Amino acid sequence: MLVGRALTTLRRRVGRPLLHGLRRPFVLRRIAHPSEVELLGHRLGTSPGVFHPVSFSSSRILAEDLLERPLRGIRVLDMGTGAGPVAVAAGAAGAIVTACDVNPRAVALARENLALNGLSGEVIESDLFSNLSGRRFDLVCFNIPFYASDPADHFQAAYNAGRNLETVHRFAQGCEDHLELDGRVVIIFSEDSGCSRVRRAFTDRGFCLESNRVTRKLLEDFHVSWFKRAP
Repeated sequence: MLVGRALTTLRRRVGRPLLHGLRRPFVLRRIAHPSEVELLGHRLGTSPGVFHPVSFSSSRILAEDLLERPLRGIRVLDMGTGAGPVAVAAGAAGAIVTACDVNPRAVALARENLALNGLSGEVIESDLFSNLSGRRFDLVCFNIPFYASDPADHFQAAYNAGRNLETVHRFAQGCEDHLELDGRVVIIFSEDSGCSRVRRAFTDRGFCLESNRVTRKLLEDFHVSWFKRAP
């Protein structure tokens, strides 16, 4: 156990900063210009003002996890859709997709990417559930912002959830009114945000953790957590 903790500390404090420092110039160059990328067999346009769907690992991990479950015919809400990679993947698997984002540039780009892949689906500009009044979904997914800092603009809102993870708490509260009784919520977040801290936002509101999968990419552990209403 002590050896395991020592290796984890070495990975997080030495290995990850070194690796990310080496990758940083490449990533910054890549996200600075519009481009077209491929993710899970789908074409996606990118924009400098929108969370990049490929240069960061979380979009792929969440989409791959979703695709392991039957999606055909179910109503899926892709919260904080960004460029729309999860919405596109779910739509291609037969889901009835609604996507939303607080960033108007992301909304426009996600619409373009659904059309680019020949998929239908609605994309709405919304601060979390603010423009989804009365709507309920079978599955709500969110690549949550997981850094405990205040966002300065719509672009930073994809990364920063507020000093006390206010965005995560508001999202969990909104899920109470927008999820079908037998529905599910799935989120992805980094180990850096604090697993128990994130999960309490949901368990304190009557959800229970159904499953959790950890995927390591570039020396960083990502958690995909599924929640359902407590019995």
